Amino acid sequence: MTQPAEITQFIFGQPLRVQEFGSPEDVLVRFANTANLQDAQRMIASRVAEALPGVQIRRTEVVGARVSGELFRNGLLATGLALLAVLVYIWFRFEWQFGVGCVATLILDITKTVGFFAVTQIEFDLNSVAALLTLIGYSVTDKVVVYDRIRENLRKFRTMPLRPLIDLSINQTLGRTVATSLTVVLSILPLALIGGEVMRGFGLAIIFGIVIGTSSSIFIASPILLFLGEKRLRPAVTRVSQPSGSAAAQ
Repeated sequence: MTQPAEITQFIFGQPLRVQEFGSPEDVLVRFANTANLQDAQRMIASRVAEALPGVQIRRTEVVGARVSGELFRNGLLATGLALLAVLVYIWFRFEWQFGVGCVATLILDITKTVGFFAVTQIEFDLNSVAALLTLIGYSVTDKVVVYDRIRENLRKFRTMPLRPLIDLSINQTLGRTVATSLTVVLSILPLALIGGEVMRGFGLAIIFGIVIGTSSSIFIASPILLFLGEKRLRPAVTRVSQPSGSAAAQ
């Protein structure tokens, strides 16, 4: 790893970024130059060959502003379409109060994960887009489990107020939620630790997103449902409780 770092001073005065790529014998060389891309490629290849005789250059890629713009637009489009599909699914499966809570929490989970990329300076590439789409699916599944139990309890306990009913539903699904999230984190953890540069960002994003998605299903999605549905999902309970409250005041 020290020999490739010695050639940085010879490439147009620009620093090279050399990092491990998979195994310790494989390295990834990055060079930022917008003026002489072809010349930079040839010079890097020659310098690497001089510094490391017998080295094999397996692939050479050029990523320009146009490619980066297309990646951003395509990733944003894929994420938007996934959120739209989730909105349609929740709309047909639940009442609108559930749909608003689920989609609002999903948007919050995605923006937090994108902020994680910005804070940690992890490269945002196609693997990152795949991580975001995976987190959308996982987060929806987690929230649907909690919401489905709330809907079942709404039918089972017809006189119970919404606040204690939501608490009961969260407690009933908490063990399943924690066990599932912990299992996924343990399976993704090796990718983040020993997966190399290619998979490290994907693994870290998945782990961060799972923690955020699991906590938001309990602490954000359910309070949103309580705020929107306290007088709509339990109108009969509200009407019954008002006279008793006024009688107590008298």
